[in-house]
Amino acid sequence: MEQYLGPDGDPAHPWVSPLPADDLSGLPPAHIVTAGCDPLRDECHAYANALRTSGVPVDERDFPGMFHGFFGFPELLDYARRAHANVAEVIVSTVRDRKNDG
Repeated sequence: MEQYLGPDGDPAHPWVSPLPADDLSGLPPAHIVTAGCDPLRDECHAYANALRTSGVPVDERDFPGMFHGFFGFPELLDYARRAHANVAEVIVSTVRDRKNDG
């Protein structure tokens, strides 16, 4: 944990682990990408459920058989390319009908 947070990091801070936070309402919509062979997968699903329970819109995409860092290999993995495309679609959907210059 110290390697991830540094010597003064607080592992209980909601920015480190938002799942146990007291109140998740008011957070923006979430797009959560999970991999089937990721040790954090269950926590991601629990977080998505906690967000939904708090009234936060959640879009979840699971990629069975993929490993934790698969998202970083779009040049090698079709699933990573699909995950990137999903994320791009979500981002684009948040800026529709908005002025983007000038």
